[in-house]
Amino acid sequence: MTEQNLINAFGGESQAHMRYLHFGNQAEKEKYYNVARLFRAIAHAEYVHAGDHYRELRHLNGGFVANSMATFGPGDSLKNLKLAIDGETYEIEEMYPAYIEVAKSQGEKRAQRSFEWSYASEKNA
Repeated sequence: MTEQNLINAFGGESQAHMRYLHFGNQAEKEKYYNVARLFRAIAHAEYVHAGDHYRELRHLNGGFVANSMATFGPGDSLKNLKLAIDGETYEIEEMYPAYIEVAKSQGEKRAQRSFEWSYASEKNA
């Protein structure tokens, strides 16, 4: 279960990385330059989180499907900000707390650490 959670977290963080880059481009088109910078900074953080989870999966062989639960749908900056808030709220309130507890119960200390790093970063952003 912890492996699948890592796969799902990798998928979600990877999609968030790309989504926030696109959101940044949209904000820039709308001349919201500070919002664009914010989205790009958050995109980088999501890239780091995805990389942490990916490294914990290096032992896997074969194909696996990620259920990312990612918010989706491009729009104007107001819509994109709402989508971003919804996605980050889901990670903080539901996803990472559940993933941490599963990793703890399964004794998966490295996965637990990867989840805890992302959770702490998301919570303090």
